[in-house]
Amino acid sequence: MKRKLIIIIIAATVVVSIGAVLGIRFWLQESHYVTTDNAMLNAPVIAVSSLASGQVISVKVDLGDRVNLQQTLVEVGTPHYSDPSARQGFNSVPDNGTPVQSPIAGYVAAVWTYPGAVVAQGSPIVTLFDPANIWVTANVDENKIDQIHPGQEVEVTVDCLGGAVIKGKVLGISPSTSSYVLLPQSSSSSNFIKVAQVVPVKIALDNVTGLSLVPGGSVEVKIRTQ
Repeated sequence: MKRKLIIIIIAATVVVSIGAVLGIRFWLQESHYVTTDNAMLNAPVIAVSSLASGQVISVKVDLGDRVNLQQTLVEVGTPHYSDPSARQGFNSVPDNGTPVQSPIAGYVAAVWTYPGAVVAQGSPIVTLFDPANIWVTANVDENKIDQIHPGQEVEVTVDCLGGAVIKGKVLGISPSTSSYVLLPQSSSSSNFIKVAQVVPVKIALDNVTGLSLVPGGSVEVKIRTQ
């Protein structure tokens, strides 16, 4: 009986100790960090278009390809019309075309055309993104945004890297909530229901060279406030 009592006391002590450790850890987390999983990777997205309307002769790239600065993406030429007066119908694909070149070194995010297609001036034919300038947009609850300031250290857990953690810093804070940017709200109704809002926070990442980061990918952020 005495031995059983000792076992019960030891077990209770272990449970209390674990609870205390978890409680302290939770307190430290809440008092020293602001966390959110409502966050994603962003990168500059560039829609490349032709400076003149014409017919696509060839497409030199495909989805996911890496391209260099001034690399030819598409060739566009003036189509040969079977009826020049009416400008209807094509006899053949143009012999000579004007190259449409990449304005950046980056990756192909989308291809919007194909050989033989007719494209209008200014219409997007290829979309690129710049991997050298990737940042995180984290949506922080409005009741915690007063704890966030530029320069604070951040730990970013990246899903597309198998949960790897990247260091970063708070770069800027939006002056308005996400929903207000999309559609300004009015609270003139007598049936107003308060809904918690989130404020976008821009986070710069450190040492991302060589990492296969995917714009639009989900991340979790932990911002150190103290």
